[in-house]
Amino acid sequence: MNKIKNIICIVLFAAFVLIPGTVCLLKEPVDILVSERRKAAQLPDFSLKGVMDKTYFDGIEDFLTDQFPLRDEFRAVNAAIRLKLFGQKDNGGIYLADGHISEMQTTLNEESVIKAAQKLNSLHKKYLEGKNTRVFCSVIPDKNVYLAEKNGYPAMDYEKMIDIFTAEVENMEYINIFDCLDLDSYYKTDSHWKQEKLDKVVSRLGEKMGFNAKSVDEYAAEKLSDFEGVYASRLAFGWEADEIIALTDEVTLNAKINDIEKNESYTGVYNKSKLNGNDRYDVFLSGATALITAENPLAKEKRELVIFRDSFGSSLAPLLLSGYSKITLVDIRYISSQILDQFVDFEICDVLFLYNTQILNQSSLLK
Repeated sequence: MNKIKNIICIVLFAAFVLIPGTVCLLKEPVDILVSERRKAAQLPDFSLKGVMDKTYFDGIEDFLTDQFPLRDEFRAVNAAIRLKLFGQKDNGGIYLADGHISEMQTTLNEESVIKAAQKLNSLHKKYLEGKNTRVFCSVIPDKNVYLAEKNGYPAMDYEKMIDIFTAEVENMEYINIFDCLDLDSYYKTDSHWKQEKLDKVVSRLGEKMGFNAKSVDEYAAEKLSDFEGVYASRLAFGWEADEIIALTDEVTLNAKINDIEKNESYTGVYNKSKLNGNDRYDVFLSGATALITAENPLAKEKRELVIFRDSFGSSLAPLLLSGYSKITLVDIRYISSQILDQFVDFEICDVLFLYNTQILNQSSLLK
């Protein structure tokens, strides 16, 4: 009887391993893992060198893992077992609390924060010193500020981060927006803030920078799409979908957009073609772009703003455009800061350095 049981176990195990592997090899491989927002590993080309240094077998393993049938379903079951059955508080550093998914950020990299400030100082010295500019800086809080500690999760010392940053930056006015946001200001499944919740942020910036801040209530709110943010795929279980809502008025609808990196132009700050892509948040000014300008043809006076920004700035900039004739967004994660004067005129403008806390904590991303 034991021999029969052993044979059955061996057969079942072999079937479990061999059948999915065979299916992976026979079916048309997918190019993109949509739920994980990344390219799927493909079957590696055979080579003797790859066999000798084992890279071929590593490639086979990656291919079988990414192309595994019902991969998303297995990931969801695995997450459910970890979080519900075993009572883990997170799944690989991703946790769910108060209906929000977030990633634990626990270690403050003080050296990185200092280098971020020094980077901003170097940009000021190279491009803004002696120019007719008013220069501001602000830091966008990670949503862990409003979520982690109150739910028993560790969090970095954000107050210390800001103290270090503000002590190091020079020749620019710091604008605090931490008290302008709360947990509801962020998507439940993503790290980014919701455009429709930025009323207090826009008001604070307008007050400090001297432009007329238009209230969120003065815009028409349009639901563009349901939205599953980057954290949803990483948690894989138990989340509720968000909605992408865009605020529109005559300015946002008629703005002239010039994507300098891609040499493309279009009208309106919302690029709805991006709703068909892997990250629907890219609908805001086309997402991650090195250099892009938005011109307000309805502006009554010439007034320009340059924003050094990360992805958060894409959804904020449209709400600032009513106060300016032109806004230039610069993302030095994707373009060298040494060549900016070839594309941006810093002679007479306002300048806002606007980065989220994760960028400050990993400032090596800034070129």
